[in-house]
Amino acid sequence: MIERDTIHRRGQALEDQYFQRVDQELLRKLREKDERDERLAELTKATGVRDERVATHLVEAGINASNIAAMTLTPLVFVAWASGSVTPEERKSVMSAALRRGVSSNPLAFRLLEQWLQARPPRDMWGLWKEYAAGVHHTLPAETANKLRQRLLEQAKEVAMASGGVLGVGKVCPAEQRVLDEIESTLPARTDG
Repeated sequence: MIERDTIHRRGQALEDQYFQRVDQELLRKLREKDERDERLAELTKATGVRDERVATHLVEAGINASNIAAMTLTPLVFVAWASGSVTPEERKSVMSAALRRGVSSNPLAFRLLEQWLQARPPRDMWGLWKEYAAGVHHTLPAETANKLRQRLLEQAKEVAMASGGVLGVGKVCPAEQRVLDEIESTLPARTDG
């Protein structure tokens, strides 16, 4: 009888441990979901992105309300990296654009931008920017969207021409031109409204 009680108590203790672990895992997942939902809400508020799929992709990539400003400069970073490395002139051009946009007042975005200029961001960041930019571009009034498009294209061309061609005379290399073309196709000029 005593042996049976011992086995029963041991079995009950193991079962209790198992369910305690399951409960802890469920609580952890609930906390993570709550935190993710909070980051999504903050990002949506900061960006105006209404497409939950786009916002989710941004959050999964580590983009949040604190560093979204760096995301808006992604095209400049990819233009700078187009030739395989970032020259000091290209870096200066990207950082100058960031300062003009007020990114320096956002330390997390500024730091992320600096990291992207030191180590090439993953290629999927480019796809993520295109997804984000296209979504925002179509929700803005046409006049605003076109002004932002034009400003971005001008800044991207400045970065492309920063290092120049022969003897530093402004020339855009084919790889940089491909990135510029992708920016234009992602953000077409709008004639509506």
